[in-house]
Amino acid sequence: MVRAWLILPLWLLAVWIIAMTACTSMGSHNVLARTDVDFGPAERLSFCLLVDEGITERAARQLIDDAWREEGALYGLTIDVVSVAPWPRPAYTMNGILDALLRHPLHPQCDRVFALVGRHLGDVVWGLIGLPEVLGAVDDNTSTHGYAVVKRVSLNQVFMPPTSVVRHEIYHLLGCAEHFNMSGCYETITTMKRRKREGGSDFFPAWDVINERPLISRDAVNARLLEVIRAGRTSPD
Repeated sequence: MVRAWLILPLWLLAVWIIAMTACTSMGSHNVLARTDVDFGPAERLSFCLLVDEGITERAARQLIDDAWREEGALYGLTIDVVSVAPWPRPAYTMNGILDALLRHPLHPQCDRVFALVGRHLGDVVWGLIGLPEVLGAVDDNTSTHGYAVVKRVSLNQVFMPPTSVVRHEIYHLLGCAEHFNMSGCYETITTMKRRKREGGSDFFPAWDVINERPLISRDAVNARLLEVIRAGRTSPD
């Protein structure tokens, strides 16, 4: 019985550490590698925000700005919030939230759809226990739809505040799939910016992680989303 009581806390601690280190940041900036990268002319990435009850438009816009202002300056990449719409949290679990998100196609002005969600009663109980939780995710099928939990109620958010979660998911929305590989992320951002210029489109290209291919138009993204919905599957990051 004594060993059982010792094993359980250690196991929970191990799970918590893995969860926190697996998705807390893309990694520390590699200053030397970044100075060798030409990110090219300034570009813009258009966000259509969906906000949960209790999150104001002003707060939503400020959160995106706070999360990306310094990062965007490094890459010459500005995020424009082109719309903010109410969106009550549709589910408790990550998969449920993503499934609902994927049913929002990209509209003509949107490059990405990003939801800022509040808390569910189940989150409060889970957070009080101190168990690991998912604070944000991006769909791997198009890298265009994602969300972040931005209401604070858990111990995890002491280490991973909303601005950090949002920043992390923005990197995934840019096609940076591998954690702690900032050199590869710089290459991805540069490539996506170049594809936009060369394509002569107002759409900022996306990346289909599952099939390892670029999606260079909103029509291509929406077609892929339809495939995923019909197949009834999502592959979150």
